Order: sequence, then structure tokens, then C-alpha cells
Amino acid sequence: MKNRLFTSCLNIFLLPRLMQSSKSFGFTLQSPTTQGIATRLKSHNDKTTCSSVSKWRNPPYLAILTEPDACDSSQRVHETYRAIERATVDGDVDLVVLRISHETNDGTSQNDELNANKWELLRMLSRLHMRHEKDGTGFKLVINNDLEMAVAALSRNITIDGMHIKERNVDSIPSIRHALQNAARGTGASSVDIIIGTSCHSVQSAWKSYQCVDYLFVGTCYATMSHPEKSVDQLEGPKLPGKIKEALHRTCGDRSSSIPVLFAIGGIDQTNCHEPVSFGADGVGVIRSVMRADDPPRIVELINESMKKVFVG
Repeated sequence: MKNRLFTSCLNIFLLPRLMQSSKSFGFTLQSPTTQGIATRLKSHNDKTTCSSVSKWRNPPYLAILTEPDACDSSQRVHETYRAIERATVDGDVDLVVLRISHETNDGTSQNDELNANKWELLRMLSRLHMRHEKDGTGFKLVINNDLEMAVAALSRNITIDGMHIKERNVDSIPSIRHALQNAARGTGASSVDIIIGTSCHSVQSAWKSYQCVDYLFVGTCYATMSHPEKSVDQLEGPKLPGKIKEALHRTCGDRSSSIPVLFAIGGIDQTNCHEPVSFGADGVGVIRSVMRADDPPRIVELINESMKKVFVG
């Protein structure tokens, strides 16, 4: 039901905005009364090829996600950017996710100011991303669950690498990847490597999505402000990434190189990041431990040092 609702939202809200630039995307968008964009694009290629692990740097990996209120004000935009700029200064961050709430702290829904702040932060992060790419210390930059923004960014030559998709929307990933690839090709890009990730909270969820994603955020490992509703006994725990890796290796056999990168996430900081990695995670995703740190590059250094001590591949 949720997947059908998501597809309907693609048709109702995003389709009219995309129709004008559909020719540059390489496909013709029809009206919502015929077939939905997700259904038509999925039929184009149900087994869309994902980027291989070789396109990432050597593990263990570190991902940083912005806080949900990162775009609530111009001040928060610049605080967020400054934290990420400092955290990535030594080239030890592999993935940055622009992830914000669609509501402000006062409970009001997304407005023009919030949307403008999102674009300001995205442009700043994109420029930072490009500077790092030039000196060989680049990170992947993805937008969380905002297809319209991602397509528009690629169409405007704002450099991003892809999207993070909600776990409940994994059935739409092939169509989303295809739309992003065509948006990038429409700008004349010679090669298009789109990064798509999603979240999972069980082995069953990983089985459903692993063939069409480049990475998985696996959790929740520890108590976290991102999921205050979860009690300790409801947490998936730090062993889940390793269990998923083992299950996928059994499933893939000789095709184990196609397994997505597994980031442990949820309440992770420099004091506990080693634990999920020792159980099999390829790396960790963090939010507040870096974004709220007095010295972000030092926290990044400590996390990487701790992971490297226990990482076994």
C-alpha cells in the first residue's frame, strides 16, 4: 500500500515538473492517466546495474548525515556546512548525505524559505565535493529521499552522486536510478555513475533491496535521537550488519563482489564504532557525533582509527 502511495505521489506531484524536460532525460513521460512513471521505467530494466564496490575507496568506510534541522535557518545551513567542511578536510569521509526534515522545528511544513535553504546547502556541499574530487580526496554526495531535487540538481549541472531512498520505497529504486541517469545524460555527461542507497532493519529487508542498491544503512545499532521511539530491547543491535553480510554472501556465492556496502548506523560515535565493524559492517554512518563535535576532524580521525583496528574485510 505504501509503495503504491509513493508511486502515486511520483505521478501526481513530480510528473508535471518533469514532463517539460523529459526529452533531455531520454524518455517520453505520458500523463498519469496512462501509466505511472515508476511502472514504465521499472519495465525498462528491472535489474538495473548498480555501481560496484570497486568504485568506493578501501574500507572501512565512514558516512556523515546532516541533522534533520540543517536547513531550518540560514544560520543552521552555515553551521552544517562548516561542520562537514571541517570533517572532510583530510579526505577521510566516504559519503555525505543531505538528510533533512520536511518540517521545521515549530511543526510547520516545508515552505519557500526551507526549500531555499536546502538549495543553498546543496550548492555549497556540491562545490566542496568538487574541490575534494580534484585533489583526490573526494566523497560521495547524495540527497535523501527527494527525487525532484535530485533530478533538478543534475539537470542544472549541480554535482551530486545520487540518492538515499526510504526502505519502504525500494520497489521504486530501478525507476529512480533510471530517471537520475537520464537527467545526468541530458547535461552531456560522458559517463553516469549513480549511487543509490537505502536503509534496512532486517536480513529479509536486505534480501529485498541488495540487488538494486550500492549501499545499505543497517540499524538501529544503539539508542539514538533519530529513533527516540525505540526502547533498548527494540534495537536491531550492532551484530545485524554482520548477519546481513553473511546471509548475502551465502546467497550470492561467486557473485559476492556485488554485495552493497554495509554501513552500521544508529547511535554510533567514536566510542562504539568498532563494535559493528568487528561483527562484519563495512563501515559506519554518523550524525551528531560529528555534526555537533567541537573538533569534527578529530572525531573523524578517532572513528577511522577505531574501525581500522578491527576491520577484517
